Amino acid sequence: MSRLPVVAVVGAPNVGKSSLINRILRRRSAVVSDQPGTTRDRSYNRAEWAGAEFDLVDTGGMEPTAKVGLEALVTLQARVAVEEADVILHLTDARLGPTEADAAVARELRRSSARVVLAVNKLDNPDDDTERHRFYTLGEGEPHAVSAVHGLGVGDLLDAVVAQLPEVAPDEEPDEEPELPKLAIVGRPNVGKSTLLNRLLGAERAVVSEVAGTTTDAVAGEVQVEVEGGGERYLLLDTAGVAKGIRRASGVPYYSSLRTSEAIRRSDVSLLLVDAVDGLVAGDMRVAREIQESGRACGVLINKKDLVSPERLREVEEGIAARLTDLKPRFLPISALTGAGVEKILLFASRIRRAYRLRVTTHEVAEFVNALVDRTSPPGGVKIRYATQTGTTPPRFTLFANRPDDLPDNYLRYVENALRERYDLWGVAVGVRTKSSR
Repeated sequence: MSRLPVVAVVGAPNVGKSSLINRILRRRSAVVSDQPGTTRDRSYNRAEWAGAEFDLVDTGGMEPTAKVGLEALVTLQARVAVEEADVILHLTDARLGPTEADAAVARELRRSSARVVLAVNKLDNPDDDTERHRFYTLGEGEPHAVSAVHGLGVGDLLDAVVAQLPEVAPDEEPDEEPELPKLAIVGRPNVGKSTLLNRLLGAERAVVSEVAGTTTDAVAGEVQVEVEGGGERYLLLDTAGVAKGIRRASGVPYYSSLRTSEAIRRSDVSLLLVDAVDGLVAGDMRVAREIQESGRACGVLINKKDLVSPERLREVEEGIAARLTDLKPRFLPISALTGAGVEKILLFASRIRRAYRLRVTTHEVAEFVNALVDRTSPPGGVKIRYATQTGTTPPRFTLFANRPDDLPDNYLRYVENALRERYDLWGVAVGVRTKSSR
């Protein structure tokens, strides 16, 4: 499949890049805040203007003079986006005028082979755009006046961007493909999600830092796993950590939590990353509960296995088995830092996804449940006449009985556990309900 042209939005910190992205996409995709540095990873969205489709890339604020620390990592992300781009949209702030930061970004962009379109943001008066002329000093051609917040001039800016896109030959039109299944990597802040994402994608795609909560945007990449019968492709989602007390939070933590929730809802399988040093804590339980309530499949990755003893690892595994009793997820010890066990993750997720999508014939389910009843009959004279599967993603089963309301919960759990064991339904919320057979 031919790739779409790529348009990267770059600029100094806090010039309004995320607001412009949201204006172009007509939805809240990027996290918007008055705090500089809110966007740290580069994120990709498909956009369309005047019949032209392209991938729109949001980046963190570029600070080319930064050599160490988080600013240098964020700038690295922006540089990768610049290298991938066909067109670069350099955004500046009219209220500040041309700054040394803008000039440093302009010097950086001169080394790129991509075409550059210069935009001057925060010109909110449509009758006066004289401030934009000051930005000719950056040497990037005509400055286009826009107000990302109010939408002024955005259409003209997009006209200029689309005019610079490379032509796509008719036989290179992007192919329509089935939507890829999605895996979400979720968990508390600073448990190693971004490090793991980089391992799986084989590229420095997400910012990795010692600062908790470094990743604030969900970023995605495509990965492939070889399974029996051929390869399977997945879209891999990374999310910001869910911080303690998030229900009372606002600003960036609040929007980051929304993106985590959105990634769980979008996923087929959510991989919950747990710290082997800390073990399963309240924050992990909150995320697991959200996965369950969203009806998604779950696997647990126990990260930092290289930092603990085998005995400690067994303690963590026993804690997961004892506390996550509704999903009963499988777990896989890994080290995102060293790469140990990471090669098993996609096969691990593929197995969970098969369970999530399980479909069993009515005849097979009925025979299996009949055998369970023959081995252990329901108490109180309740008779189960037959059983069938009534749903999938996650699997749901219905037992038809003469007195369905009299079937005790512990017997339904007995049937659920037997179905889970028989059909490898670990990590999915197996639904077992009753209905009258009369």
